[in-house]
Amino acid sequence: MLLLPFLNTPFTIDDPLYLNEARQVLTDPLHPQAFNVVWSTDLNLRASQILPGGILVPYLLVPTALLGYAEWAGHLTQILLLLGAIFGTALAALRLGLDRRQATTAAILTAACPAVLGMAGTVMPDIPAMLFTVLGMERIIVWRDERRWHQAFMATLWLTCATLTRTHTLIALAPAGIFLLDGITPAEIRSSFRRFPSRFLPIVLTPLAFFLANVLTADPEPGGENILMTMTKLPGGVRLIVENGCAFLAHWLLVIPLTIPWIALRLRARPSKYLLAGLLVASALSLRLGWVAFPAVASLLVLADILWDAIERRDRVQLALWVWLLLAVPVVFYVQLPSKYLLPSVPAAAILVVRLIPAASRATVRWMFPALAAAEVILGLLILLGVRDLAQTQRQAVETLIRPHIAMGQRVWFAGHWGFQWYAEDAGAEPVTRRPPLPQPGDIIVVSEADYPLFAQDWTARTVLDRVPYTSDSVGRIMDLAAGAGFFSNRFGYLPWAPGAGEANRFEVWRVE
Repeated sequence: MLLLPFLNTPFTIDDPLYLNEARQVLTDPLHPQAFNVVWSTDLNLRASQILPGGILVPYLLVPTALLGYAEWAGHLTQILLLLGAIFGTALAALRLGLDRRQATTAAILTAACPAVLGMAGTVMPDIPAMLFTVLGMERIIVWRDERRWHQAFMATLWLTCATLTRTHTLIALAPAGIFLLDGITPAEIRSSFRRFPSRFLPIVLTPLAFFLANVLTADPEPGGENILMTMTKLPGGVRLIVENGCAFLAHWLLVIPLTIPWIALRLRARPSKYLLAGLLVASALSLRLGWVAFPAVASLLVLADILWDAIERRDRVQLALWVWLLLAVPVVFYVQLPSKYLLPSVPAAAILVVRLIPAASRATVRWMFPALAAAEVILGLLILLGVRDLAQTQRQAVETLIRPHIAMGQRVWFAGHWGFQWYAEDAGAEPVTRRPPLPQPGDIIVVSEADYPLFAQDWTARTVLDRVPYTSDSVGRIMDLAAGAGFFSNRFGYLPWAPGAGEANRFEVWRVE
């Protein structure tokens, strides 16, 4: 119900990449990434170089492609996938021993998670990655308890689908392996491997299926500049890892229900001196890292407490859930780490929190969960409004700045990406690149400033015909460098949403000289 009003939200951010892959699947079903595309580097590259992995995603968007790339079709697909993930969360919670009420609470926390709601407003792979991961884990638990071969097959299938959707979910094999152990003492671990590999069959088969699928669907004609070469031109090194690490930790407090409810429910279990020490450490780090040190340190303390408590009580389930939280850790080496990469771990966070209910104060439980769900929904709706606002400005710019010039018979190029690129190409404009062919004198170039195209930073042979700010009455922004809001990329900021209205994007119209 929350998502239905957003069915017609324009495509945005990385949506065009996956929609183009779906278009490719209609003509070459076995090679979804065997085509050229101009994207964030402003170079004409093979899609396989820009999007290594994730080959299952375009097949999920085939219905959208067959329905003429209608926005409602793509978003309805995401809603259906999200419903499956919510159901899978409840089912996994029941398999782990929670009662029906607790499983329902875990499902609600997952459904209302702001990061989940925000990504459900796109057609990107993160909702299906969460679905396949939780279904795979649920089948792993059933395979452990019942040992029927079809359960091992389904566990392998779902976990393979997860890795073919978001590659970093391959790390899910680690918590799956822990679920399959007899326990976490050295003796129990040794006894578990006496039945290797039959007990761990899904763990063995999933990487084999993953690599086989990638080989069978590999781009037969790779070419152009390798994506690793282009990434060297982006910020990197220790600073990037620190920034991404802070983002990974902060997301657990800002947009995923883990840090705040865990602290509220465990406040009596750990002496307050630990919280005081954490506050002092965060205060010291804030001098270098800024305000993000506080949510980062708080989440680090919570992750440490989950691990310590699991080891102390020899709780195999809690240890597996803790490792499940860490699926996005390898992404710290990537150019960014927005909350979308944590979505496959959201069900684990919800189940961990709900498992604390029996030992928690009834009064705390009575007020905390309704308040937490309400706060989640409010922030999720604000993010969805920000997503729609950003997407609408880019689609509107195409209608007002590109189509009129094309109608007058002029050759129009564009510099920019995200949803702007999808609608600009649909209108007949061509993407500019930093290599020939280049725009010629008299051509028109429309530049989107929000997504910082590299071409526009170097091109000087131009006359600026117009500067057009796009404003709206929205209550906030989700991608605003000045406000520090970067829901889709922590390179814009750590906040998932920032209050404010007015200018959402700015476009320039150039005439090439």
